[in-house]
Amino acid sequence: MIVQRLNLSHDGRDRRVTCVLPKEVQPGADLVLFLHGSLQSGSVARRFTGNTFDELTSRGCVVVYPDGVDRHFNDHRVGFNEAARRLLIRDTSFLTSLPSLLAAEFDLNFGQIIGCGFSNGGQMLQRLGLEAPGFLDGIACFGAPWPAADNVLPELATHYKDWVPVPVLSVQGTADPLVPYEGGASGIGNSNRGVARCAVDSARFFAQLNGLGTEDTNNHAHTETDGLTPTPVNAEPLSTRPIDGVRVDRFGPGAPESPAGGAAPVELWTIEGMGHVVPNPKEMDKKLGPSTNKVVGAELVAHFFGL
Repeated sequence: MIVQRLNLSHDGRDRRVTCVLPKEVQPGADLVLFLHGSLQSGSVARRFTGNTFDELTSRGCVVVYPDGVDRHFNDHRVGFNEAARRLLIRDTSFLTSLPSLLAAEFDLNFGQIIGCGFSNGGQMLQRLGLEAPGFLDGIACFGAPWPAADNVLPELATHYKDWVPVPVLSVQGTADPLVPYEGGASGIGNSNRGVARCAVDSARFFAQLNGLGTEDTNNHAHTETDGLTPTPVNAEPLSTRPIDGVRVDRFGPGAPESPAGGAAPVELWTIEGMGHVVPNPKEMDKKLGPSTNKVVGAELVAHFFGL
């Protein structure tokens, strides 16, 4: 693989991006964007995930790790109050510009664009789905449930009606000390991030946005008469337990653990006893809760999105 670091100008600010490419990039290669969590960077995210996402280059993917501003992305939560918010950083504009900038830099074109995000990075992907509907061909959130209704910036909640159905993979641990699996206040120390939905309700909300489990399952998000709140999902998820300590809940077409295919299912992987991490064999800081060797997040992404 080849590792290259770029400084790209956006809104008058240099933005750093770490790119990991196969030795030979084929036309139409899939692009994987990995967005780091709070207080991290692209380089830290590579180490934090045990370089497991780098290994997607063996499948022909180009893997890109953008840096947030002051180690954060300007996500959609009311409770988020870091420099990226105070400076009104336009991360959606930056991220949507990356494929064309990278295509010009490396003289290539991309196939699927899959967004993977941990914590703050996963919340940023949710904002991206609202502000740039249809840009991503897949979303994978690790330790990043949807915020509670009153913890979404009101100006972004108006975009629920614009949501374009997209396959979603969500992975959360039951022993997460920062983002509780059962929902509630989340954050690092005194850096409150507001209230998050519980993991299952978050997956259900993605399913609502995708129009799953409703009477009409066309390719538009289903909305109530206020134009803001997606129609509740009527169907319950199908569940399996592929290995001890792991449950998979799937909304939408296909059996649990099966690839998304051409549809837009939502799949929640619950990892019992796992903390605030992206699952991989590497031991993490104990403050984040327990690590796990039950599954590897990058491998779940590769299978679900057919990389």
